Amino acid sequence: MKTVTYTHTKAGADHGKQFCLTRMDAFSADQWARHCLQAAIRGGARLGADLAQAGLAGLAALGVEIFGFMDETELDTALNRLMQCVTLKPDATNPALTRPVIAADFEEPETLGVVRAEVFRLHVGFLLAAAHQLFPVVAALLGEAPQPPHTA
Repeated sequence: MKTVTYTHTKAGADHGKQFCLTRMDAFSADQWARHCLQAAIRGGARLGADLAQAGLAGLAALGVEIFGFMDETELDTALNRLMQCVTLKPDATNPALTRPVIAADFEEPETLGVVRAEVFRLHVGFLLAAAHQLFPVVAALLGEAPQPPHTA
């Protein structure tokens, strides 16, 4: 499973805090994504049947906006599951040391939102990158601007 370190760089009380973000295994991520999509449909999102069953790929196509369709209980469940993928590195001198995050780790509400967005991106970002590389039409349908080809 892929793990990345996110360092909060914005000024404020949480500046410099380091979080370890770990992607769920493929089965768990797909299940989580399907549950998110189904919760959004129950909340009024109008999704096609294919997208509703597409798991992580479907969630990637919709982005974080999907959470706006969920009722509060299902939203909390989805976000709590996502935050299980986040640990805090409490000691910069010992980067191997991590522990689960707790509410007190976020002194500013904005930090929590940024960390949630980063861990969401970790889970769906590779699917968007693949769409850009392999399927430019899919990328266009996702509303992403086309990327210019890389030159050597």
